[in-house]
Amino acid sequence: MTLAARVSRQFTMSELVERTGVAAATVRYYFAAKVLPPPQKVSSNRFLYDERHVELIRLIRLVRERRGLSIETIGRLLTELLPDLFDKPSHGVFRLEMWNQLLAAETQPEEGTSVDERLVEAGLTLFSRRGYADVSIDDVCRSALIAKGSFYRHYPSKGALFVAVAEEAARRTEREFEASSSGGGDVASAIDGLAGVLVPYVTLLLDLASLATQRRPGYGRVLGRVADVLAAGVARRATGDAVSPREIVGRAVGEAVRRAADEQAAAAVLVDVQRR
Repeated sequence: MTLAARVSRQFTMSELVERTGVAAATVRYYFAAKVLPPPQKVSSNRFLYDERHVELIRLIRLVRERRGLSIETIGRLLTELLPDLFDKPSHGVFRLEMWNQLLAAETQPEEGTSVDERLVEAGLTLFSRRGYADVSIDDVCRSALIAKGSFYRHYPSKGALFVAVAEEAARRTEREFEASSSGGGDVASAIDGLAGVLVPYVTLLLDLASLATQRRPGYGRVLGRVADVLAAGVARRATGDAVSPREIVGRAVGEAVRRAADEQAAAAVLVDVQRR
C-alpha cells in the first residue's frame, strides 16, 4: 500500500481503538490535551481518523511506557520535533527516525521552573522508567541540571524525593483520569479509564507498594495518601454501583500492571514494524 493510500484511509473511533489497543476514553483525553491532530468532522457527532492518528497514538503509548513521560511533556516534545503537526496534517505517516528521535529526546527543564519542580520532574521520569533501586541522586541531579549540593537543600535523601514524586504522580493521574472521563460512569469504565492513565506510573507504584510492605518507615502512610487521591477522583465520577472507590482503584492498578506488561512486550514489535 502506498503512503498516500495509507494516509487517506479513514477509521471510526471503534476502529481506531481496535487498531491501537488504547481505550476510547484515553484517546479522547489525548485529543483534549492537544497531542493529536484534529480528526475530520463529517457530522455534528461523527468524526473520522486516519493512519496518522493510529501511529501517533502508538507512539504516545510507547513513549509513556518507555520513558514514563507525562502527556504535557510529550506534547512539548512533539511540538519541538513536529512543529507543523497540526498545521500540515497531510504530511502523513511518521518515519522511523521520528520515533527514535522522540524516544531519545532529552527532556530539559522548562525555563522558569524552580529547583524543587525540576527535581520532582526528573524524579518522576527516572523512577517511572528505571525503578527506585536503579536511580541515584547523581542521576536525578544530572537530569534536573543542578549541582548535587542543591539537592540536599530541598530533600534530605533519595527516599524523601521519591515520596514527593509518588504524591505528584497520584495528583497527575487523578487529573488525567478526570480529563479522560467523558461519558460512561459505570465501574468498568472507571477501571478502564483509570488503568489507562496509571500505566506510565506502574513501576513507581509497585516500588511504593514494595517499600510499604517491607514496613519501611512512612511508606505505608504515603501509599495510603496516594490511594486516597485516586479514590477521590473515582468518587467524583459517581459510578452509582455498590463498589467502593478504593476497590475500583485496586482493580485499576491490577489492570494497569497487566497493560504495562503487554505494552512492554509490544514495544519491540512496534519498533520492528516501523523498520520494515
